[in-house]
Amino acid sequence: MKKNINLYKFNELDSTNDYLERNHKNYEEFDVICAKNQTHGRARRRNDWISMEGMAIFSFFLKERKNWKIEDYLKLPLIAGLATIRGLKGIENLEYKFKWTNDVYLENKKLCGILMEKIDDVYIVGIGINVNNILPGTLKNKAISLTQATNKKYEIDKIVKNIVFEFQILCENLENGLWEDILTEINEINYLKNKEIELKFGNEAVSGVVRDINENGEIEVLVKQDENEKIVIRSFSIGEVFEKIIF
Repeated sequence: MKKNINLYKFNELDSTNDYLERNHKNYEEFDVICAKNQTHGRARRRNDWISMEGMAIFSFFLKERKNWKIEDYLKLPLIAGLATIRGLKGIENLEYKFKWTNDVYLENKKLCGILMEKIDDVYIVGIGINVNNILPGTLKNKAISLTQATNKKYEIDKIVKNIVFEFQILCENLENGLWEDILTEINEINYLKNKEIELKFGNEAVSGVVRDINENGEIEVLVKQDENEKIVIRSFSIGEVFEKIIF
C-alpha cells in the first residue's frame, strides 16, 4: 500500500483542503498539496484557521476501500493525529500529546490542527502545524510552534513526508486488524485523560472527567447522571471539548 510521496507546492491557496476538493481527480492517492500561505484556511465546524508563513500547511487524500466498514473511516482523525505525532517525533523527539479528536499539543499548547473531510469517494486530510513561525503574543498562552519550543529551524518538506508516510503505515495496520495496538498508542498520549472538561454537542453540554478513547474512537467521560450524583461513563463520537480551568 505504501507509495512514494509527491509534494505539490504552492505559494498561496485559499485552502489546501478546498483545492483538493476541486482538483483531487488530477492527483494520486497520498499526493500532497502544500501551501506557504492560505487565504481562507478552515478548521472544524467551518471556523477560520490562522495561516502564516513558516507553518506546515498541507492536505492529501485516502481513497475509499472496498473492505473497510464505516467504523474504520470514523477512526481516520485519530490515525491522522497519531501519524502527525509519529512523524514529528522522527524530526524532534518531544512530549507531544493527542487531543481528541483532531489536535496535537505540546507543553499544554496547541501545535497542530487536523481537518478531515469527505468528497466523492475520497477522504481528505488537512493538517496545519506550527513549525518555523513565531506566534503573536495574543496566542502565546494557547499555541506554540516547534521553533518556539526548541530555538531551531526545521525542513518542512521532511516533516510533511514523515507524517504522510506514517499515515500510510497506520492505515495498513488498520487494514491488517491492528486497531487495538493503534488505540493503545493513542491512549498513551491522550492529552485529555483525567482532565475535567465540558463537552458541547448540538444544543447539549455535559461536564465530567475524561477517561480513555474507546475502541470505536469515542471519548469516554465520567459524568454525574442525576440528582443522586450517580457516576456513569458516557461515550461521545462528536463534540467540542473545553478544559475547565480550576483556580
